Amino acid sequence: MYKHVIRPFLFLFDPEKVHNFTMWFFPLMVFLYPLFRLLYNPKKSNKKIYVCGLTFRNRLGLAAGLDKDGTVIRFWEALGFSHIEVGTVTPLPQPGNEKPRIFRLIKDNAILNRLGFNNNGADALKRNIIKSRKSISEDFIIGVNIGKNKYTPIETAYEDYKICLEKLYEQADYFTINISSPNTEELRKLQGVDYLDELLSEIQKTNTELSCRKSCNKKVIFLKIAPDLTNEEIINICSLTVKHKINGIIATNTTITREGLFEKTEEEGGLSGKPLKQLSDNVLKKLNELNEKNEENKIVLVGVGGVFDKKGFEDKLNDGAELVQIYTGFIYEGPGIIKKLLN
Repeated sequence: MYKHVIRPFLFLFDPEKVHNFTMWFFPLMVFLYPLFRLLYNPKKSNKKIYVCGLTFRNRLGLAAGLDKDGTVIRFWEALGFSHIEVGTVTPLPQPGNEKPRIFRLIKDNAILNRLGFNNNGADALKRNIIKSRKSISEDFIIGVNIGKNKYTPIETAYEDYKICLEKLYEQADYFTINISSPNTEELRKLQGVDYLDELLSEIQKTNTELSCRKSCNKKVIFLKIAPDLTNEEIINICSLTVKHKINGIIATNTTITREGLFEKTEEEGGLSGKPLKQLSDNVLKKLNELNEKNEENKIVLVGVGGVFDKKGFEDKLNDGAELVQIYTGFIYEGPGIIKKLLN
């Protein structure tokens, strides 16, 4: 029904308007959530997954970007995901880039966006998570993807990440450091050795300070990287991740390449969907190779990018991912993709 009726209808309208409508509409459908659980939840036989001290009900989660402000967390939990990554969130609210800024490439099963970290800020996200926690299962994991505000200089970007950590420390099960979005000017410079070394050092200092102050365990920290990196850049990032005891890497964010597309486009922004799969798989494989060479300091790998079917899901696991996240695949395939991947 979704692919043949609902999706064709939704695709008649502007992508961002459809997104905003669904984010408004889903919370009104709370009375249907038990039905969603019945229809879309995977079989209970799925084994629980233990990652960095966190318990996941299955290996599938919703990637950052779809629910930036955490307004419909209950809906994602009802569908059967094990976790959601809300955000990217910044310390202060910001509108993002000028519209239009989301484009469908239907022939390629892809989406191109240049949103630019549009969100309502860390305080609003905090309130939404607190509200959602009252109604979701205790085993549903909420990760928070954090970034910097547009006009924060790259030299002091680490301050914004620290502010997000402090504001959301008690609400997040884990944090993801987003240094790889192509839609915030200069952000990807943070993947360079000098900037990243300082950033990860400051993040872990803050993590330690907050855990002591709040008398709790240090938070799990992941780093989300781009698919457009050279092997040398991947090696350097992996080394710094190990050096600063970051728990893992999420591979990957969207790509700025346009190779092999059926639909030619001059629009700028990050490309997600099926064209991203091979690029993200290659980065994941390289990280897995580095893990195998360094058994004593293995990091957790999370696979994202181009997962639309069971094979794509299993490719990520075979390439070393312990968890898999989807975004564009959900938009094109609908809620039925969850059972398709997990059962």
